[in-house]
Amino acid sequence: MIGKDRIILQKISGYINDVAQYTYGLSFEQFMNDKKTISACAFTISQIGELAKDIGLSTQEEYSYIPWKSIKGMRNKIVHDYENIDFAVLWGTITKSLPELLNQIDEILYREVEEVNILADEEDEEVER
Repeated sequence: MIGKDRIILQKISGYINDVAQYTYGLSFEQFMNDKKTISACAFTISQIGELAKDIGLSTQEEYSYIPWKSIKGMRNKIVHDYENIDFAVLWGTITKSLPELLNQIDEILYREVEEVNILADEEDEEVER
């Protein structure tokens, strides 16, 4: 994976954690009555979609189990049709889809760190020879 994609995934992970923090302890009813939280979550999810658009094709293909098209589609719905967002769908994204995506991205990033560390260890061994 190229460094740019790794940085984008790190940012997406951070945004997902932001949404989790915004909604921590809220029920759906509380969420529905909190316009600031709805706006903050919608904006943050749109940022995730914006970042996903910049993920390279090779990374998207390597991790094809991540719903890249759906992520970008949610962004488009929020940005271009905000007044008609189905808040039940938004809540489902927040409570179900984002935690799953976070787990997937964190696993990818963990593997990337391991791979980079292995490569660095191999380079260190070559220098020592």
